[in-house]
Amino acid sequence: MNQLATDRWATVKQIHQCALDKEPSERAVFVDESCGGDEALRREVQSLLMYASEAESFLERPAVDVAPTGPGAPGETALVGRTVSHYQVLSLLGAGGMGEVYLARDPRLDRTVALKVLPGDLAADPDRMLRFAREARAASALNHPNVATIYDVGESAGIHFIVMEHVEGETIATRIGRPLTPPEIVDVAVQAADALDVAHAKGITHRDIKPANLMLTLRGHVKVLDFGVAKMSPGDEASPNDGWNVGSLTGVGSVVGSAPYMSPEQIAGGHVDPRSDVFSLGVVIYQMATRQLPFSGETRAELTQSILHATPEPITRLNPEIPLELERITFKCLDKSADVRYQSARELLSDLWPLKRQVDAKARRGRPDSMRVDATTDSSRASEALELVTRGWMHLRSGSFYEVSHAVSAFVAATTIDPTCANAYAGLALAKLGRVADRRVLVESFGEAKAAALRAIALDDESADAQVALGQVMFTTEWDWIAAERSFQRALAINPNHAEAYIYYGILMEALGNLERGLHLKLQGLECDSTSALAHVWISASFWNQRRYDDVIVWANKALDRNPQHPCARVLLVGAHWKMGNRESAELLSLSGALALFRVEWPLVVRYGEAGDLDAAFELLHRLIDARDPGLVHLAVAPQWDSLRADPRFNECLARMKLRPVDTVNGKAS
Repeated sequence: MNQLATDRWATVKQIHQCALDKEPSERAVFVDESCGGDEALRREVQSLLMYASEAESFLERPAVDVAPTGPGAPGETALVGRTVSHYQVLSLLGAGGMGEVYLARDPRLDRTVALKVLPGDLAADPDRMLRFAREARAASALNHPNVATIYDVGESAGIHFIVMEHVEGETIATRIGRPLTPPEIVDVAVQAADALDVAHAKGITHRDIKPANLMLTLRGHVKVLDFGVAKMSPGDEASPNDGWNVGSLTGVGSVVGSAPYMSPEQIAGGHVDPRSDVFSLGVVIYQMATRQLPFSGETRAELTQSILHATPEPITRLNPEIPLELERITFKCLDKSADVRYQSARELLSDLWPLKRQVDAKARRGRPDSMRVDATTDSSRASEALELVTRGWMHLRSGSFYEVSHAVSAFVAATTIDPTCANAYAGLALAKLGRVADRRVLVESFGEAKAAALRAIALDDESADAQVALGQVMFTTEWDWIAAERSFQRALAINPNHAEAYIYYGILMEALGNLERGLHLKLQGLECDSTSALAHVWISASFWNQRRYDDVIVWANKALDRNPQHPCARVLLVGAHWKMGNRESAELLSLSGALALFRVEWPLVVRYGEAGDLDAAFELLHRLIDARDPGLVHLAVAPQWDSLRADPRFNECLARMKLRPVDTVNGKAS
């Protein structure tokens, strides 16, 4: 940020802080006098003061680490130290008009949680109870790393509660107080849009997207919070009418949401759909980029007129560091006409992804590469090797074997230039494993993958990439589940943000029958790399193993958004449509054509089983086990094998693979 912008921001903060020291009734006059006729300056200060007002609302302070109320506060003396259901209440995190949020401990799972409580007097109000129930129902329907997880909901001794993930960090409302860089702004936008995409696919419109409902964790991950006013179906529009609350700028009724972030159709009380969430996210992006709201007004009428008719000041005029493409995307989100703006969060993502790659690449060019290279290697050759390794991992993370050959070529070239680069050998091992989808090169690829992984470990056993490669070799080719888990755990101990370590570890857990643990690990991997098509494909596979076919379709489509040629995503998409009875959709997508791309034999086992020819099915299955076919790793859990499960020979096959039978309904090994 240039010096002029820095000085201006210091002025904004000084006036803002002095205004906070005044009584609320005196602030407007003080700000007008302090800004001396500078209208843009006045708007910036007012936008910050709105946060102070909004922060008084309980819905602005969900399950986050905020300063607790002072000693002796009624909520704290009431519940701290007590047990609600089996949750041990430790401290008060926040309180407001809807109740309190506590830090609690779940002794059964030995973890801290956030306990959102609606006390008895508020539970007696059907309007509050409706909103409380809506939040639990909406958020619990979503499985996404950018949505705070709901663990439990219940009632104990007249206290209604929601137990959710305890998210440590700060809201975007707080974070905006410090200037964000373009990569940070785009990253927040991508993560929030990705979460909205999943919500919208489930028929959920959030209706209250704003900085205070977007949490930024300590690791930089966005969590979308507070689904209390979400619209869950076309018939769920009605809510109790509390009127317009000027203090918090939050209305609950025919107009629901937070006024400065409402779309034109929302603030006018019209029909609201996912395009309204897109508008609200556009307001947030504008505010992150400029530190002021695109639309403002001191009264409801003024604000409404601004949202309906005003044109925001260009972002690049307020902050020259912002890319023009981000300004274009933001203004498309903010179009007054819902038919002109992005029609879905997914459509918005299709423009955000290329921008993210662009701004991230620009940022990387400004800082040293983190990969290790032997100090004796010539600097130009080291740079060339690192460029090749980076390119190889990019191809590999596409998740498609279409690009595996390009990854292999890049890693081989890197090892030729620098034979001591452990990361190049690690990438080569995983790329070779990616070729095992082609049965013609199965045995050759197994041997080469194992040799490359062992070479990587020999060069650097403190390389997380090397540990991941070894773990995947042990898992895929050796079926040595214990050794594989040890390597994945070692990789995460070295690098707790290694996306592939989480993803492959999750695949392993599912093979062993722990479906929930597997999904959780993959979602953690996606948190580490939200661009990963590989993560989206394997999350889709998690839902396939859980027989949750609607979620399979959502996540397979998200993988195809990132890589339209991804055959695994296509197979999962076809299979889910088939299982759900959408035969026409399945046939249009051509399952047989997708499977033919893999040149594998295991689908023939499935075909024999579904046709009732179990002898032929098990004869071929035993032959594939002898060959260590990687397509069998989820034999214990995947639904394509269900036609074989009742036969005693199926458990014999599992035993040969050192696997146990799994309760496919509850996802637990016997």
